[in-house]
Amino acid sequence: MIKFKPLFFKNKLYVVNPCATLGIITLWSETDFIVRRLRKAGADVDPETSKIAVVGNLHGQGFRYLLRNLLYNPQIDTLLVLGSDRSGSYGFLSNFFLKGTEPVESSVIYKGSSGNRDDVKAVRVIGTDYVMDNLVSRDLFLSIPDIIRIEGIEKPDSGAAEEAAALLENYTSGQRTGKRIFIEVPEVVVETYPSNLRAHTIVEKTPSKAWTYLVHRVFRFGKRVLLRKGERIELQNVKVVIEKPRFEEDSVIKDCGFDPGSFRKYQEEILCPELPSDSSYSYGHRIRAYFGTDALDIAAANLRHGPDDRNCYVSMWDNAADIEGDHRPCLVSLFFRKIDNNLHLTSTFRTHNTSDAWLENVYGLMAIQQYVCGKIGTRPGAITVISHSVSLDPQYLEKVKAIYDRAARTNAIRHDPNGYFLISADGDEIVVQHYHDADKIGEYRSKKPLKIQQMIYRDCAISDINHAIYIGRQLERAYHCIQEGVPYVQDH
Repeated sequence: MIKFKPLFFKNKLYVVNPCATLGIITLWSETDFIVRRLRKAGADVDPETSKIAVVGNLHGQGFRYLLRNLLYNPQIDTLLVLGSDRSGSYGFLSNFFLKGTEPVESSVIYKGSSGNRDDVKAVRVIGTDYVMDNLVSRDLFLSIPDIIRIEGIEKPDSGAAEEAAALLENYTSGQRTGKRIFIEVPEVVVETYPSNLRAHTIVEKTPSKAWTYLVHRVFRFGKRVLLRKGERIELQNVKVVIEKPRFEEDSVIKDCGFDPGSFRKYQEEILCPELPSDSSYSYGHRIRAYFGTDALDIAAANLRHGPDDRNCYVSMWDNAADIEGDHRPCLVSLFFRKIDNNLHLTSTFRTHNTSDAWLENVYGLMAIQQYVCGKIGTRPGAITVISHSVSLDPQYLEKVKAIYDRAARTNAIRHDPNGYFLISADGDEIVVQHYHDADKIGEYRSKKPLKIQQMIYRDCAISDINHAIYIGRQLERAYHCIQEGVPYVQDH
């Protein structure tokens, strides 16, 4: 008899009876919540007699590890899928076994135990956006497990828990036999470059552009750290400013690998004060009900009566419950500030998942901002997202590698918010005039480029790296033109 033995995510799986042959997938619902509902409905969860081998959730990016665990445990003949499907992960599962995978354009490079693996390519589960390596295919499964989906167990009085308990009572093992199959997980090759890990700032006009450059920053500069949940690539205290936060075209969201419908649903959920029964917290509940007040309505009222109010600060963190709690909110604060009839929103996240959560969270923040704007009759301004710890799971880099490559290839010129410079020659001096819009706000003069460089640096007159490199080139050109006695004309 083959006993259930997980290869991956051992610390996240709830093994009930390793001699059993049925697995339960809870999708986004917490495993302990599902087990409690099943136990209450009369299901047998005793380690000695239960027909359940293991219970685990499936947020999406762990799907290729689920497949490897199944190949290593061929006795699992049935997968009972319960819980909330908030990321489409049930579609990954059903489509993989029903339709298989297909090649996908990707620049992902895989590294195996023997170095770079040219034979490992990226594939996509047909009918989904899920990208994975091609080492696991449907053909490797000698017997495809039966997949049974029961919806609604997270809703009180839905009857789903009783239906699942009855199914378990009547379930009979297929007594499948077979050999364990071990498939390695190839590592995605990524380099890490030096930087100040706590000083990254990104300013972009749209949410998708901001997310693209955030992925690039974390992918390139993040430090590999070992947490209790595993290895992560992390930056700290990253600040992202989105100047024009608006819901983008569906094609733009899909191009980032997300479902626009899921974003709209998330926007509705983040404004809902009710706590879902299968979750220990929700942002809507924390903001609008948990502390006994609706903080959004109070903030709107304060802003109506005092447009310059700076007390519209909303905290979602409960010291008494969260410091030692098992499930803590990642979004911990909101700050509303009205300036020039624009309502700006600053949010703080304790931790942030770059690949899956960040862009969706921004769309949730837009819903919050627009809700308050509607209450006070003003326009939405910028959204600033501060993430104390923003990270990528190195096991899930397939999804973001293409986004990283896209950002790395971008040659767009950004206007420096600190202004621009007109450079000329006056006798043997270099003259640099500093402008913002049409207004001259400063002037620098010297015979030496280094002296002007030092003055500009002292005044923090340049904020964009590309702009600084350009000005450096122009200063050196102007100097050489003066030395050679030829006219200097600034490049544009």
